[in-house]
Amino acid sequence: MIELLSPGGDFQKIKTAVNYGADAVYAGLKRFSLRSNAGNLDDNELKESIKFVHKNHKKIYITLNTFLFDNEFDEFIKVLKLLNYCRPDAVILSDLGALEAANEILDIPIHISTQANITNSHAAKLLKNFGVKRIVAAREMSLNDIKNFTQNSDMELELFVHGAMCMAYSGRCFMSSCMAERSANKGDCTQSCRWSYEIVEEKRPNLPMSVEEDKTGTFIFNSYDLCALPILDKLIDAGVKSLKIEGRMKSSYYAALTTAVYRKAIDAISNGENFHSKINFFLEELEKISHRPYSLGFFENEPLQYRKSSKYMRGSEFIAVTQKIENNKIFLKLKGQIKPGVYQFLTRKFEIITINIDKLYTIDGEEKAIGNPNDLLYIHSNIKVEKLDILRKITKL
Repeated sequence: MIELLSPGGDFQKIKTAVNYGADAVYAGLKRFSLRSNAGNLDDNELKESIKFVHKNHKKIYITLNTFLFDNEFDEFIKVLKLLNYCRPDAVILSDLGALEAANEILDIPIHISTQANITNSHAAKLLKNFGVKRIVAAREMSLNDIKNFTQNSDMELELFVHGAMCMAYSGRCFMSSCMAERSANKGDCTQSCRWSYEIVEEKRPNLPMSVEEDKTGTFIFNSYDLCALPILDKLIDAGVKSLKIEGRMKSSYYAALTTAVYRKAIDAISNGENFHSKINFFLEELEKISHRPYSLGFFENEPLQYRKSSKYMRGSEFIAVTQKIENNKIFLKLKGQIKPGVYQFLTRKFEIITINIDKLYTIDGEEKAIGNPNDLLYIHSNIKVEKLDILRKITKL
C-alpha cells in the first residue's frame, strides 16, 4: 500500500491533512526542527496531535532533523524521552550523533531525513544496522536511481513528490547563514537564494550592475517547485513506499488541496483507473495554490533554475474554513477578506461547489458588508458542506 504523507506545521494543519486524505502527517516540535517558523508543536500539542491522528487510524512522524552541537545533546535527549512516552509512529533524523542517541533511548521507528543526502542502497544497508526503518530519498535521485535503490535494498523509501525545491544539495545550504546569520541547518532559512542580486566590479564599487532577466531583477539561485504528478504512476511502479508533500510553512489550504489531489491520484492508480485522463484536472487544481512554476525536479532530467522571478503564483485565494452548519447557516472562520460575490467550496471529498454569496452576517445576526481575517461570520445556504470544508475565491494567475 502506498502511503500519502502530508505536511503538518501545526495542530490545525495536521487536522486538515488528515481530514483531506493523508495516510500520515509529519510535524516538528518547537525545537530541533528544520522549519523553526512553521508554528510547530509544543509538548501539549504534541500529545493532542498524536491522540487525534491515532483516533483517525493514521500515522504521525516527528521531525528532529537539525544538525546538533555537543552543547545541545542534553536537551535533545529530553526530547527523545518525551517522544518515547508520547509514542508517535516514527522520528525523522539527519544527524549521526542524534541517530546514536535515538538508538539508545527510543523504541519507536527511526527514519532518515532527506537532509542526510542518502542516494544509494549501500548507505541504506549501513543505516539499517543502526535501527533505521526508512530512508527519505535525497532530492537529487532520478527515476532510474530510485529503481536501482528499491531493487537493491529492502529498506522503505520515502520520496518528496511536491513542493519547494532548494538550490543546495538536498537543502544543506549555508547561504542564509552567510547572508543573514540565520542557519538553514537549524531550521531558520531566510531563503536568500530567492533574493534579487547585482554584481559589482572590484575597482568600481559605486557602480552596481543588475544581471537582469527582466525588470524585476535576476534570481540565479531560484528553483522551480516540484510537481511529480505527471509521473506518479512511474514512481509507484519503481517501488516507493511513501509519497511526501513538502509544505510545513504553507497554509492549511495548501495542505488540504495538495493532499486531496494526490489522494485522488494515488487512488486512481491503485484502482487501475485511467490516471492520465485525469491529470489535466489535477494540475489545474494544483495551479490554484501558492507556488512557483512546476517542474519534475531531478526525476527525468537535470533541473533548471527559474531565473525570472522568486514570486509565488496562485490561482485562488484562501477565504475561510467552515466551522459548523446549523439550520442552513454556514458559519465561516475567515482567513482572508470576504464580500458578496462568487466563491467555491473545496470539500473533504474533493467536491468543488460554486456558490454566490449575496449577504454576510455576524454571529448576532447583523448584516455585514465585508468580513476580515479572524472574523466569524455566517451565510445562508442549503448546499451540502461539512465542518473543515474550505471556501476559496478563484483569481487569475
